[in-house]
Amino acid sequence: MRRLTFVHRGEKGPEEIRIALEGDRCRFTRAGREECAGVVRLPDGRLSLLFDDGRQVCGRVLPQPEGEVEVFTFGGRRRVALAEPLRDRLAHASGNGAGPAGVEEVRALMPGRVVEVVVAPGDTVPPGGLLLVLEAMKMQNEIRAVRGGRVARVEAVAGRPVEGGARLVVLEPNQEPQTSPNVPNRDALIRVD
Repeated sequence: MRRLTFVHRGEKGPEEIRIALEGDRCRFTRAGREECAGVVRLPDGRLSLLFDDGRQVCGRVLPQPEGEVEVFTFGGRRRVALAEPLRDRLAHASGNGAGPAGVEEVRALMPGRVVEVVVAPGDTVPPGGLLLVLEAMKMQNEIRAVRGGRVARVEAVAGRPVEGGARLVVLEPNQEPQTSPNVPNRDALIRVD
């Protein structure tokens, strides 16, 4: 039996959808409600679902960037916000792990084992820069900085397990002055007598 879990983001907010596939049958669980259907893959790549209550849905699902899928049926085409839980959490983390004063706390989204730590305190990391590699569910996941900055702390240790939610790395914003050489520093123009 193959089990899949997705997060759907609709008008009512995020909800979990679980799909259990066994042979030519599948079971959908959404909002505590369960439905079963027979599944047939058609020669042209479409899926045909015949639900136990007699409804039939036939169409094709194409993954899109940003945690969406495009669904094509006889009724037309529409985009649906649907993603695996890890991708959904990455895309919708509140503030992307931002803490006070722009500090970014990078946390483990699920339990796993740290395979490799690429950064050290004091390193400067660009947005999207690799911080560490975390093995979870038999997959190696590259953990990257969202905004970038200077590494303040590294709490992950290569070879050690971590729990979901554990803080791995703390990044502080770069403190480089943003003044042009031809424009005097605004603070130097303020006089206090």
